[in-house]
Parts: sequence; structure tokens; C-alpha cells
Amino acid sequence: MKVIAAISAFLFIALAAMFGSSASSVQAAPWLSMLLILAFVAGASLLMGIVFGRTALRVTTISGGLALFVMWLPFQYYATEESFVLSAAALLLIIFAQIPLYFAGSVARSCIETRLQRAS
Repeated sequence: MKVIAAISAFLFIALAAMFGSSASSVQAAPWLSMLLILAFVAGASLLMGIVFGRTALRVTTISGGLALFVMWLPFQYYATEESFVLSAAALLLIIFAQIPLYFAGSVARSCIETRLQRAS
């Protein structure tokens, strides 16, 4: 289960980041792009927390963060010091935003499971 969660996190978080960056109407506005990427990654993290639960919390966070870091590296080749600091701060914010959303998804999963167990 944890291997499937890790692979899914690596793929789906990277895909969510790509959707977030392409959804931005102005690519030159770093804050708008960061917020859209954060929104897409947050939604994917919440859904993955619901699907995989609390048992895969660490694995999905590490794999999703690794995917974002791997995607971030090629863009830093031509970075200035200011843009490097801004993008590093954005990357850390997005990675740290994953953790509570995975947790919220796992709490939602456990609530749904208890309701289904009570109903049957």
C-alpha cells in the first residue's frame, strides 16, 4: 500500500503542479502562479489523504515533496538570487502545505469509515 501511495504521490503531485502552472494566465506573476500551484497541489493532497489514509502520510509527503523538488531544479539554472529565494520559499510553502491536507484527508477517511461501519 505504501509503495502505491508513494508512486501515486510522485505522479499526481507533479501533475497537479503542472496543471497549476498552466492555469495561470500570467506566467510572469510569480505570486499568482504560486497560489495556483498551491491550490492544485492542496486539492491533490487532500484527495490522496482520503484515498490512502493516515498510514501512508509520511510516504506521500516525502514522495510529493521530492516530485516538486525535482520539477523545481531545472528552472533554477537561469535564476537570479532574488528569484531563487522566492521560488525556494514557494517550494517550501507548498511542501509544508501538503502535510495538513494529507492529514485532513485521512481524518475525513476515518470519519467516513466509522459512519459506514455504524450503518451496517
